[in-house]
Amino acid sequence: MAFTNERIPEEEKAKFTFPVSTRPDGARPTLSKWTIDRERHAFLVITHIVGGGYSGTDPEEHFVLSWNGQLIRFSGQYKIGGSRGEGYALTWRLSAVEIPAAIEERRPEVLALVTEALDAKGLFFSRARINTVDVKF
Repeated sequence: MAFTNERIPEEEKAKFTFPVSTRPDGARPTLSKWTIDRERHAFLVITHIVGGGYSGTDPEEHFVLSWNGQLIRFSGQYKIGGSRGEGYALTWRLSAVEIPAAIEERRPEVLALVTEALDAKGLFFSRARINTVDVKF
């Protein structure tokens, strides 16, 4: 099975053991969708977004990739190129990839999983009109 984009069931949100940004009204807008591979016990969620919109800066998205109960944290910014007619190319520049000590020796496999999850996530949890996704660490 491969990663797919889905709405996060409410009962799953209650199980998360990591912090997610919360608005003053209690809303957690980043926790509506996830990219999940049930067969490999892996899911990707956005935990926080900094910048973008009216701030005049490129947004930086902060993620948690849970894999077999291990939490890989990272952040990154994306650039999009191409056109609507020809399709888009999405490029991620990641920073601060934190791999738990228990799986550090599997770093190449973890980074490949991060790449695969971001590729499946696409743009706004949709792969429509995205031709390529390039992830740079």
